[in-house]
Amino acid sequence: MRSSSWRKSDQRVFIEQVRECMNNGYLLSSKKIGSGAFSKVYLAYATRERMKHNPRLSSDLRGKRHTMVAIKIVSMAEAPAEYSRKFLPREILSLNATYKHMNIVQLYETYQNSQRSYLVLELAARGDLLEHINAVSDLRCCPGLEEEEARRLFWQLVSAVAHCHNVGIVHRDLKCENILLDDQGFIKLTDFGFANWVGLKNSLLSTFCGSVAYTAPEILMSKKYNGEQADLWSLGIILHAMVSGKLPFKEHQPHRMLNLIRRGPIFRPGLSPECRDLIRGLLQLHPCERLDLQQVAAHCWMLPAEHMLSSALGAPREQDHSWSTVAPDNTEPDRDTRHARSKGSSSSSGRTSPRRPSLAQLCNTWKPAPEQ
Repeated sequence: MRSSSWRKSDQRVFIEQVRECMNNGYLLSSKKIGSGAFSKVYLAYATRERMKHNPRLSSDLRGKRHTMVAIKIVSMAEAPAEYSRKFLPREILSLNATYKHMNIVQLYETYQNSQRSYLVLELAARGDLLEHINAVSDLRCCPGLEEEEARRLFWQLVSAVAHCHNVGIVHRDLKCENILLDDQGFIKLTDFGFANWVGLKNSLLSTFCGSVAYTAPEILMSKKYNGEQADLWSLGIILHAMVSGKLPFKEHQPHRMLNLIRRGPIFRPGLSPECRDLIRGLLQLHPCERLDLQQVAAHCWMLPAEHMLSSALGAPREQDHSWSTVAPDNTEPDRDTRHARSKGSSSSSGRTSPRRPSLAQLCNTWKPAPEQ
């Protein structure tokens, strides 16, 4: 009896959502393609009328030659007040700030009522990176991706993160589940719920964010941390997962995780020395000793993917900095923390490749304009 009541309640809510989407120019399907603590993501279709009135939507979907979108529906009744007040606005503002980057999911528009908020997002139809790694591992009968594919995908991820940092945003929840793939196999970074704007390059944060397996050791130790350096640690974890098919450190308790981190990552046999060196450079216990993004882009392991820049580069669009009104949480100038290596300098281990792309190029890997 209770089960039937719940089903009727769910049906009533879904019908309300269908009507609300229809009123805003979208046909909501019953296919759920994702879910979070307070949200569900559904496949939907943009109507021709809606595309006429939304330049972002029309330009992007014209290039894709379909009308499918993903609609994230957040229940305001289920979400705590802090989420609605702080984290959801940050996600929206972060996506607006990074609009038009090829490897960041596009936000087309938002609308809301007293019960729900709706985010109309670019559809990435091939699932997340973790699912892709597992599927490829099963096909190969060998854990992880081949290094060539991992390099291609990691390059795109580094480009997305570099662009975020370039506009003053730290993601703080980088993990395989928050990296989607579209129908052409391009990476789309998503889920900016924990993102924060840092006004100063060396500002410190204190909020514990993200999944323990991807969290930097300084955060696990409850220290104030530099958001960019914490993102770099997460990149190292993701790269290890790509090439090894598993996380380098896996524990649920922070103190146990720290013990594993101090021992260092274990690599699968056959992994190239260059890839191992890059992962070690990102997974440095001390934040200042981690490779920065320019050094990552310049690393010899990354060099074969450099050709991607020439095909992906387009003219940078004029940035809308209205997002910067979001205040960072618990920030103060970091007077002690400095990058151990200056930007553009070579590391002593010979990691730098002879022909490296500039960080400016890396940040400005824009989505090409659709054909007219």
